[in-house]
Amino acid sequence: MKRIIIFLISVFFASAALYATNDKVISLSELPVKAQTMIKKHFPNQTVSFVKMDRDWLSKSYEVVFSNGDKIEFDKSGDWIDIDCEYTSVPTELIPARIIAQVSANYSGQKVTKIEKKRRGRYEVELSNQIELTFDKNFKLIELDR
Repeated sequence: MKRIIIFLISVFFASAALYATNDKVISLSELPVKAQTMIKKHFPNQTVSFVKMDRDWLSKSYEVVFSNGDKIEFDKSGDWIDIDCEYTSVPTELIPARIIAQVSANYSGQKVTKIEKKRRGRYEVELSNQIELTFDKNFKLIELDR
């Protein structure tokens, strides 16, 4: 009986590990509609290189990579999680106004090249001069990394 239980537990963890690494290249039309709309509206001149669906144990996410190297990660609902515009800048319409105001006031001439939504409503922003800023849910600057 003990061996059967150990065997079943082993099979469970082995299948979980296989399922957890289930990345799949998909077409742009297979993205959630919300994500497709965001790409068409804010990145109309970008060419999509590929779209990848990543299935984790309990969640699903999508990554869109453009031909210029820019990337966007979406959650299962099509809301963006991470926008990385290493060679351009993140469209200002996608950045909360209070973050734009602080960047404009304190880092004149710098552009936001990456923005990521973190837990507890936090945002992590990278500027074109490589400075990283972390904001809390009230858009108060809580960390600066040079």
